[in-house]
Amino acid sequence: MHIENNVFDNIFNMVIDVKGKTKDNINARIDIALFCNCKNIELVYLESWVVKLKASFTLDKILRFLDGYASNISSLVNS
Repeated sequence: MHIENNVFDNIFNMVIDVKGKTKDNINARIDIALFCNCKNIELVYLESWVVKLKASFTLDKILRFLDGYASNISSLVNS
């Protein structure tokens, strides 16, 4: 169960792009540039700045659902 929880946490944090919890960091992007041919998620060097572009698998801050799918989600959340 702990392994399942750790795998879920890592995938969830990577998709939501939680700062400090994601495994998608600068070192991972450098490895992608060295070993893979994925041009859309490599680092971008601008003068003295290094920019990590947002990956295609991360979600935006706005989530939109179809009508009826998430209408009662607030009643299921414990606060």
